[in-house]
Amino acid sequence: MNLKIALMNRRIFLKNTSLASLSAILIGSHADVFGQYSQPLQNSTVYLIKDAEILTMDKSLGHLPKASILIENGIIKKIGPDLIAPSGAKVIDAKNAVVMPGLIDSHWHVWTSIMRSMPGYTKDQGYFPMSVKYSRLMSTADMKTISKYSLAEAINSGITSLSDFNHNTRSYEHAKAGIDAFAEMGIRGQFLYGDHRDMTDSDPTNFEDIKKLLALVKEEKYKKIKIDLGSRSVKYPKLREDWTTARKLGMRIVIHASSQVHKSEGEIQKLHLLGLLDNDVNIIHGNAITKEEAAYVARAGSSITMTPYSEMRVGYGFPPIKTLKEHHILTGVGIDTVALSGDGNLFSTLKLLKNVGNATTNDEFYMNPYELLEMATINGAKILGIDDITGSLSIGKQADLIMMRKDDLNFSSNSQTERLLIEAATPANVDLVMVGGKILKEHGKLTDRDADQLLKQAQELAEKIQKQVEAQ
Repeated sequence: MNLKIALMNRRIFLKNTSLASLSAILIGSHADVFGQYSQPLQNSTVYLIKDAEILTMDKSLGHLPKASILIENGIIKKIGPDLIAPSGAKVIDAKNAVVMPGLIDSHWHVWTSIMRSMPGYTKDQGYFPMSVKYSRLMSTADMKTISKYSLAEAINSGITSLSDFNHNTRSYEHAKAGIDAFAEMGIRGQFLYGDHRDMTDSDPTNFEDIKKLLALVKEEKYKKIKIDLGSRSVKYPKLREDWTTARKLGMRIVIHASSQVHKSEGEIQKLHLLGLLDNDVNIIHGNAITKEEAAYVARAGSSITMTPYSEMRVGYGFPPIKTLKEHHILTGVGIDTVALSGDGNLFSTLKLLKNVGNATTNDEFYMNPYELLEMATINGAKILGIDDITGSLSIGKQADLIMMRKDDLNFSSNSQTERLLIEAATPANVDLVMVGGKILKEHGKLTDRDADQLLKQAQELAEKIQKQVEAQ
């Protein structure tokens, strides 16, 4: 009798969580975005975005109420009023629109989008045990399909750069599939070579595959992608050796540490005592960070990325906003996994951080909208090590930007743009997405002609994985 109930509960769980949720997204609210592609301004090398309100996130340029941006060969050439379009330029009318840098997500496990809203209500249905089961079933083709699906959602949400901590690198081909997804979708990326769920402390990090991947991304098709190290945990006995090797290869390092309050305290202190903290380190979560550890992080110039939806959903605790602010730590923001966050909406993540920051300090004015936008733009670029090319709308940088129309019902009737972006904006307001001068979303629709086929493949993959998990 108990066995029958257990099996029934398991089937209900699988039916009502990740795969059913994925199906709803494929045929529901996102269908208009993904199901029909937009006809882009094809193959232009020169654009003039004309008469926009421009939030540059460049402190030397500031917030421009009405100006234009000239883009040539993917590079921002001029920003200012009364710019004249050169011969042959494509003009984008940006009246009553806001143009700003594309959002930068500094922590996402892209492959886990197959598990959207998957965690259930018992221990065996939690994120970690279920991610082990799903990870074992993912072929290299599956990894590429679901990564492209996830990146499509990121683009639709206004994200132009993303850090993918890939912790399902079961083979060179698995890792390459994730990298190929970035190249084919056109988004800028930091691909973090991590471990996988079945690795033990006796299994070494595969630096031979990492070296092959570092050589691979020198090819032109991978020019928007960089390879860095998704570190093993603080408990890994050869952590220092791994980091030394990674640094010799010129890699930045990302590690999950001090994630859960009342459970993982002291992990950042261990990194400090090992002499590993430096300005090339991004710490994920850090919910259990102490003031002493925050001082170590600040002195080293390391950064911390908060992912509040997943952290709060899984019971890690509240993001340590006050501690990070008081110590002036470089701070970024991420989705982490839609298995826990539900979607890839970075605007709502910033809004949550604002409200949590104000609530936990009992101060209505604690979180400033501009500093929140910095987390998802220029701070994110610094964390990924790409602030010389993106993160702000600055002359000479890549044209990674988004345009949002201010005639949508939820995104209008207020001249305080920074506040609107934090408190009112949604992915539906993102009218245009451009990465390196290439338009990936226009008129509110993805420009990828294969978007409908991608959804079909994702649907088939969802059905396949569901059957395999149910059969276990």
